[in-house]
Amino acid sequence: MATALGLRASLLHQPMERLDLRRFLSSDPPHIGHAQMPIRLGYGPEGPTTPRRVPRAVLDAQVPHR
Repeated sequence: MATALGLRASLLHQPMERLDLRRFLSSDPPHIGHAQMPIRLGYGPEGPTTPRRVPRAVLDAQVPHR
């Protein structure tokens, strides 16, 4: 949905690698659990497409016999 609206996303894994920043992201008492990965959403230039393999390279289309 975000992409359809022209938004871009980037995952910010570096704060999760530092214990002090990880605690900062999870320190609010109303929140339960732990922060897993901050995500930044916003408008920006379109990035390059990611390389994709053709489906037949990763899928087995043979139906097993019963």
